[in-house]
Amino acid sequence: MMRVMASLSGREAGRTMRHLLTVLGLVVAAAGAAMPGPAAEIQPLMAGWERVFTLDWQPGQHRGRPVVEGYVTNVSPYHTTNIRVLVESLDAGGHVTSQQVAWVPGELLGGGRAFFQVPAAPAPAYRVRVFSYDRLELDGNFR
Repeated sequence: MMRVMASLSGREAGRTMRHLLTVLGLVVAAAGAAMPGPAAEIQPLMAGWERVFTLDWQPGQHRGRPVVEGYVTNVSPYHTTNIRVLVESLDAGGHVTSQQVAWVPGELLGGGRAFFQVPAAPAPAYRVRVFSYDRLELDGNFR
């Protein structure tokens, strides 16, 4: 590159250098725009899940690691399946520091209850919500 620049006249060398710097600046700007920023918090996919389920949970330890464990209770008359919970680790100010979505095993008949245990990041507080579920009709179809 230096040999090419040395063979150019002063004016041509300056123009070539400006062109190279412009291209380099555009590449850096494009790379910066393509870099991912902080991820947005995920929210439950099912609005009104509180009418279908109740949650009873507490932080705990499993093999020396923090977990959130508890029960999901189906308070509706519907059969449900494919239940997932959203466990959020919160800082002292109540801001989300990490999120984990986990499956609750099995189907829950109306009035049924199922245990869950989800690995969690260490935190002073947690929040647990139902992330998603499917309603199972008596004929075996999902709704």
